Amino acid sequence: MKNSEAFDMQLMMTRKIFKVAETSEKLFNLIQGLRPRLATPVDYDEVRAKVNEKYFEKLYFATDSNGLYYIDEESLAFINANPLEILRVPSKLISVEKMIAKSSNVANDLYAKVISNAEKTQIMVILELLEDRLREVPNRKEIFRDLVVETRKHADVYFADFDSRFTSKLGYENLRAKGETVIYRGEENMWSQNYLFEYSWTTSKEKAESFANRFDEGRVLQAKVPNNRIIYTYKDDDEHEVLVHSDDLLEVTTL
Repeated sequence: MKNSEAFDMQLMMTRKIFKVAETSEKLFNLIQGLRPRLATPVDYDEVRAKVNEKYFEKLYFATDSNGLYYIDEESLAFINANPLEILRVPSKLISVEKMIAKSSNVANDLYAKVISNAEKTQIMVILELLEDRLREVPNRKEIFRDLVVETRKHADVYFADFDSRFTSKLGYENLRAKGETVIYRGEENMWSQNYLFEYSWTTSKEKAESFANRFDEGRVLQAKVPNNRIIYTYKDDDEHEVLVHSDDLLEVTTL
């Protein structure tokens, strides 16, 4: 069974994923030149071989990762199909719609069953597809918000790209909240992004100090944020993390 044309178009619009069945040999080989240098080359004839016939209509070429993926529209499973000889598609893939219908905590289940199994380079694509899939679901904004912050916290993502695409578009946690909160951020001199381009802060000075000094002697920042300008507070979190946009920070100082 094929994926729908609409789904194929969504993947193509990412400009990172191409359907093999609609790719000529010349374009197929050209795409390989866009992939990471260490990615294993994929043979065009092998991909189109009869032995792969039952997989062929759901094979896609990703330009920013290791190559071929078997992608299933219903479950949003991205299964690495490179090399093809070890391709093993599970006999039963659960559709996203069934997950949503049966779940008592949709965001947690979608993260655990869809996103947590994805490779780093595919997570943002899958989140975009899930955002579209949730369109008809009640409380879709709250569910997707929880899914974004859960993914940011626990998945291995490129924070700069992820925050630009998702975190920056989240609303505030509680617009009616009063008062201010003192927050801290530990920055390593060589490895940390400047706070102006980051969202992660903590209410724990000790935790900020530990982040600042993980590899070298860094710096600890202190700031205030109005409580009605906090994007998200992670509950029961050892890091006491809060997400804050740099535009909403007050009195930023280096301790």
